[in-house]
Amino acid sequence: MGMESDNESVFVPPLKDTADGSANKYTAKKAYEKYDKDALSLFELKRQRIFRVFQELTAVNLDDDSNNNNNNADSIKFYRADMRPSIPEFFDMGELPLLEGIFGSHPDITHVVHLADDDIKNQAIIPRNRDSVKAGRMEGILEELRLILERRAAAAAVTDEKDNEEEENVVAAYRLPQFVYASSYEVYDYLSTSEDSEQSNPLPFREDKPITTPSSLHGASKLIDEILASAYHSTHGIFSVGLRFFPVYGPWGNPGTDVYDLAEDMCFRSSDDNSDEDSFIHDENMRDNFDEDIKDYVYIDDAVDAIMNAMQYRPPAQDPSPGVFNVGTGKGFSLKQIRDEMMPNSFDNKGQTIRSTKQQYNSQRQATTSYASTELSNSLLGFKAQVPLSVGIAKTMTWLRERSAPFGKDSKVSTLQKRIDSFVDNSLAKATREECSPFDRECLRGASIFPCASECSKAESCTPSAWDDAASLSRLITSGCDAVMFTILLDKDAEQIPSANASTASSLSFVGAGLPEIGDVGERTKARCNIAFVSEESPLVQRLRSEGEVYTDDNDSNELPEMIRHGYWTLLPLKPSGWISAFSGSFALEHLPKISPGQFFGSSVRYAIFVEPSLLVADLPRILKQMDGGSMEKDSVIAMMAMKRRQSCDASDRRSTCPWTRPQDNDSIQRTMHNMVRVTLKGDLLGGGLTQVIDSSFLVHSLQGEDAKMLRCDVYSEAVQWGSSLDASLEFILSLHDFWRRAGKHWSSGESLEPGSVNTENSLLGVLSSSDTQSFAQIVPSEEVIHSV
Repeated sequence: MGMESDNESVFVPPLKDTADGSANKYTAKKAYEKYDKDALSLFELKRQRIFRVFQELTAVNLDDDSNNNNNNADSIKFYRADMRPSIPEFFDMGELPLLEGIFGSHPDITHVVHLADDDIKNQAIIPRNRDSVKAGRMEGILEELRLILERRAAAAAVTDEKDNEEEENVVAAYRLPQFVYASSYEVYDYLSTSEDSEQSNPLPFREDKPITTPSSLHGASKLIDEILASAYHSTHGIFSVGLRFFPVYGPWGNPGTDVYDLAEDMCFRSSDDNSDEDSFIHDENMRDNFDEDIKDYVYIDDAVDAIMNAMQYRPPAQDPSPGVFNVGTGKGFSLKQIRDEMMPNSFDNKGQTIRSTKQQYNSQRQATTSYASTELSNSLLGFKAQVPLSVGIAKTMTWLRERSAPFGKDSKVSTLQKRIDSFVDNSLAKATREECSPFDRECLRGASIFPCASECSKAESCTPSAWDDAASLSRLITSGCDAVMFTILLDKDAEQIPSANASTASSLSFVGAGLPEIGDVGERTKARCNIAFVSEESPLVQRLRSEGEVYTDDNDSNELPEMIRHGYWTLLPLKPSGWISAFSGSFALEHLPKISPGQFFGSSVRYAIFVEPSLLVADLPRILKQMDGGSMEKDSVIAMMAMKRRQSCDASDRRSTCPWTRPQDNDSIQRTMHNMVRVTLKGDLLGGGLTQVIDSSFLVHSLQGEDAKMLRCDVYSEAVQWGSSLDASLEFILSLHDFWRRAGKHWSSGESLEPGSVNTENSLLGVLSSSDTQSFAQIVPSEEVIHSV
């Protein structure tokens, strides 16, 4: 897979204009000072989108034996390079060295799909001489395909003309890939075309009619691509398939496009206004002709189907001409029709108008009409759009709503918002009977389905696990605790928890240490507020039971079972069953309470302290005092505490004091993607070295407040989606929270804050907050909080 830097996660937003015209000069300003809010918001959307692409491509579902997805890091090859011809390295060479390297390394490439160039406004105009090396993207790919034919001809020239087998081997070794590229409906002149027009290409637009004047500069560039494809076929015999996409919409679409803006407005109009039905605008003068443009909207699933069909298309002729096909539904709709006809039952708002983000757009122009003739694509490609617009709109609105609340809906919403949510649910239920298995990542389209025991899960869609019963029992046991310390050791061969009987254990290493023994308060606190999750099948559990190391709380009204003691730990044995298969390799499930402990402990618990089995906490009362805000300013709280990575660490040993990580397949892809974002936001994100700077062997969670929960869920979601180590996910999400908190502060007050760092003692990283209270993650030196057994 090749990715152009301006197209996805390394997208560099256009600089804000300055009074002296110095927008393109390099400065040391922070990203949120150089780029405006809309540009960085679009960057974040594109970052999430490309992350999801690679998460799905590299996903290995180890928890479901019936899943046939065998993808891994080796199943794709990812090339990132700045392919813009405006940088000095490519002034003379264009893209050919990069592309030639890709094709040279992978001579078995069977298909090349060229989806899009960068926006015209971001492309530089490079003077070109006749017969010079080409610089354009389309030309670069066509040139590489031509070189394949050139190499085939050179190899064939030295073979024995009478040896047919040898000749066939040469052809097979230099087989020309099927080339599919994206064009656009904007090659048609929809600005001056109507159904009764006498233009050369009346509605519906047909591929076999001549093109007169494209409707935009973008359309002109796509027409040039089609001409280039035709020219390379005429001169070199390179076959290609062009797809003239009509407006594509759906999940992960770009803000600013027609359907995205309308769906977002319908979903969240009441979020910005405290009013109810009045949040819809009745002023007819606000309506713009833009709402009445008729376009042929294509859902993303249908667009993908068209690409797949084009990849398999080959006409029966010996030397077929390049094909160009419309990708549309053959039906046109205006945004006004979508709003009034497809969404009437949710608001009873016939004739009402929603203020469009594009209402400033030339209100005097005439409405335009454009929709596709589907005859050719249906008969030759076998393509026919399957998703009705009403279904696609409902799915898009569902995605927007779930993206805004990935960990459950906010109960504090207006009556209007509840009606919108109900409409989306009902529309989707009527439009499609699609029900996704929680293990079917393709059907889920990147949506996160969390274990039911996680605080991040939704009751209507979660996966059961052995943690369910453990979480219920743990809540009962820890009822009444103010803080709980816990560890996880699910190794079936475990014979002891190293920290349980450590001779170096401090009297302040566990919850309840130092409490008076009078009334058994200290003993009960110690027994019920220090929890170790272990495997039921381990020799440790069997031995302790046989030795009678059990504890019964006779004063408890919850009728708790006998609890197993091991030093200051109370063991909670887990019975792995079903699809978990003893947690085989699933890091995110194995360490669920470590990063998402909100549902594991009693309602009285304010702080949950995780520590690896081989580590001892140095001074727990002092740490809890810090969490209580001992060193914080007024209206500031600590949402999470972690420590800097220790110097001596062998992560390859699961019994070491380092957090165990799933190796290196997905970890390496994840690190690559994280570092791409760090490069783009140069100097504004933590990390980027050979190893993470944050160590999750020790974590303290504040279980109070929504901001702390959202931070935990963001981290856990990142780990779940990548299926990789927690340290990388923790470091990256903490960095993003810190960046966006500083950005919000700058945009609201003009204040410029330095990025969070771990190079100072008790470093603070900002956490996104939904209230006036400032939340932070505190990163402390490891020697201050733990020491090894």
